[in-house]
Amino acid sequence: MPTLREQYQATLARAAELAKSATDEGREFTDDEVAEVAELKAKADELGAKVKAADEAQAAAAELAGKSATATAVTSTRDRDEQTDAATFGEAFVKSAAYQEFRKEHPAGVGQGTPVNIGRVKVGTAADWFARRKATLDTTVARIQPVRMPMVDMIDRDRLTLLDLIDRGQTSGNFEYVQVTSVTRNAAIVGEGGLKPISDMATQLADAKVYTYADGYDVTNQLLADAPAFASYMNNELRYSLDSVVEDKLLNGSGANGEPRGLLNTTGVQEQTYTPGTDAKELVRAIRKGITKVTRLQGGQVTAVLMNPEDDEALDLMEDGNQRFYGQGPFGSGPATIWGRPRAISERVPQGTVILGDFKQVALLDREGLSVLAFNQHKDYAQRNMTYVRAELRAAQVIWKPNRLVVVKTVAAGA
Repeated sequence: MPTLREQYQATLARAAELAKSATDEGREFTDDEVAEVAELKAKADELGAKVKAADEAQAAAAELAGKSATATAVTSTRDRDEQTDAATFGEAFVKSAAYQEFRKEHPAGVGQGTPVNIGRVKVGTAADWFARRKATLDTTVARIQPVRMPMVDMIDRDRLTLLDLIDRGQTSGNFEYVQVTSVTRNAAIVGEGGLKPISDMATQLADAKVYTYADGYDVTNQLLADAPAFASYMNNELRYSLDSVVEDKLLNGSGANGEPRGLLNTTGVQEQTYTPGTDAKELVRAIRKGITKVTRLQGGQVTAVLMNPEDDEALDLMEDGNQRFYGQGPFGSGPATIWGRPRAISERVPQGTVILGDFKQVALLDREGLSVLAFNQHKDYAQRNMTYVRAELRAAQVIWKPNRLVVVKTVAAGA
């Protein structure tokens, strides 16, 4: 028979499932769901009170027996900020009360067929997630061999850099906002009796909707019970997966079928075309023209030039008539720039396309922070000693001023 705590966690999980289903489908609760939520709330309040009473009784008994009273009772809810002093969100999870209670109940690991349900643990906000990321703008100088941990296969990955460029913030929910697509400034000195100038600002309404970015992995119970290895696993696998999907939707989101609208599909973003040549010179010229399209705007600045790794390579391999590299060459060191602006790399940008401009006009707004949930009530995992670990981030993405960004792309000859 499930324990009080397991019943309480299952009740909360069912309520979260109903809320997520309605949010993902963009609808209100049905009458049956309203009734079920009311029933779940009453049940959760009752079970929460019993769990709290049991914890208080256990703490009192431990104190009477002369045991240390430093251990704190598990709170009635798991969805809160946990261990803010942790260096990474993997450490925040393994230091949380929920995980520590799991380790306390299973000090030797989980046996075959034992149910696992580590309730949802909030391991930080989106700001914490970004703050704990290491910037990837610097080029690596050597190839580091993949690290192999127990039951974890670390694979080679492309570098992610867009998330190092954009702005971050918070939101309390969905909202509409005004995008500035173009500005025509006609300010002038006007003589006596002359007509006063009129400047024009073209705008459009855009929706900032909160979406759930999520991914999960199968792990062994052996790894789940090994806190240091599991924290390392989370910091590498789950963090990378979320970085990957967020970056992809920031750039390529269609704006339909449950996806946000990405930069490459946003009206108002400027465009600069070029016809490819035998080397990257035409791309270099087009990038310079794109920079002008941004800097001619008052307050416009180019904070970075984002490109595909193949185009980044083509720039490095450009040579003069004596086969001397234009850049620093294979033995030089220093920042990678083009026309004085940092070069950033992303696999999500198509080859031949470059995005440049003020990337602070793109923002990811945190709604609920980053949370992690682990359970084995999935397929036949309990019998196989496997656990499903899922990480979720709820956030909205916005592009405040699309005209401060330029997409440089190829055009067919003669078009």
